[in-house]
Amino acid sequence: MTVSRVLNKPEKVSAKTIEKIHMVMDELRYQPSHVARSLVKKKTNIIGIIMPDIKNTFFNGWFRSVEDYARRFGYNTFLCNTDEDSHEEMKFARSFQAHRVDGILIVPHTDESVRYLMRSGTNLVLVDRMYADIECDFVVTDHREGALLLAEYLIGLGHKKIGVLKGPGFLFPDTERFGGFNDAMEKNGIFPSEKFIRNCEFRETEGYIAVMEMLTDGDRPTALFSFNSLMTIGAIKAIRELNLKIPDDISLACYDEIPGYDIFEPKITHVLQPIELLGQTAAQILIDKIEDKANQQAVKVFLKPELVIGTSCKSPR
Repeated sequence: MTVSRVLNKPEKVSAKTIEKIHMVMDELRYQPSHVARSLVKKKTNIIGIIMPDIKNTFFNGWFRSVEDYARRFGYNTFLCNTDEDSHEEMKFARSFQAHRVDGILIVPHTDESVRYLMRSGTNLVLVDRMYADIECDFVVTDHREGALLLAEYLIGLGHKKIGVLKGPGFLFPDTERFGGFNDAMEKNGIFPSEKFIRNCEFRETEGYIAVMEMLTDGDRPTALFSFNSLMTIGAIKAIRELNLKIPDDISLACYDEIPGYDIFEPKITHVLQPIELLGQTAAQILIDKIEDKANQQAVKVFLKPELVIGTSCKSPR
């Protein structure tokens, strides 16, 4: 009974007894079976996290805030990286469901895995992405509003020829950001050129290639709007290889802060998402669901982005 108390309710046992029991456990190389515990309690105290790209600093940031918040309530986090692969995503979803994790936070690539998890009755919260036809808890930034703010800033400086580095065209953040960009252009009577709009799949290499092509063409944009930090890094590499200067030769702005913003010159104008709040809010909603504190209706949270003005943009010549 004393051993059980040490493992499950150590606050009811003296420090001297705890030390003695842990010493014996070490000598015997004893490890309690968490599988057996979860079968008895019907609870694993594990939250599964499915994200699309661990190299993206945006996802690193919100995962850290989720992990910190979950730990405060006694939950461990298991992370899976899908590389935006729907087959990998479904594989991880099935694995988490089979291991009976208490809940899942997912940045979905497609709705297939979301629908599967909902059918299985898994506690689930979508992060950064959502689907209008799926009634599910989600926490997202208002991507459209952020893109609108940034596009209007560039237009206000006098830019009409704006190159856009966008994603694959079907993900929620991508379509919303492109919608915000188009809203700003239409509002100001500007018709964007199709040749300045490139699908870069949210990847650094694709951003590099697209900018090299756009800036070596005779008719080139006066500003670039990149939809994520990885594509922005690719854009910077291309601009430097062409011996061009930001913002003297071309203005550059992006969605999300790029790594090294504090020491990078010029400082890139960007849309800042409340990453820490995004992660904490998602984790709180999920843990409330796990512990039956949540309402029956789906919780839908839109967070406000912020426009951070740097030194990477100026009026075109």
